[in-house]
Amino acid sequence: MRPTPSYVKCPRCGDDVEMWSDEEEAQCPTCGMVVSRGKVHSCLDWCEYADKCRELIEAKKRRE
Repeated sequence: MRPTPSYVKCPRCGDDVEMWSDEEEAQCPTCGMVVSRGKVHSCLDWCEYADKCRELIEAKKRRE
């Protein structure tokens, strides 16, 4: 069976990323983010303030 292309939206910039059926991930041609087929992306994957948010999330978990 020959691989076929599909397109997924980049969670960082919103551009279309071409991903072939035999690939699990591909790089966005616009911003360079690696997009995975099976992974649910969030702002923690690309935001410049992600480390600060992770600290806040961990602090909240410790308090609970």
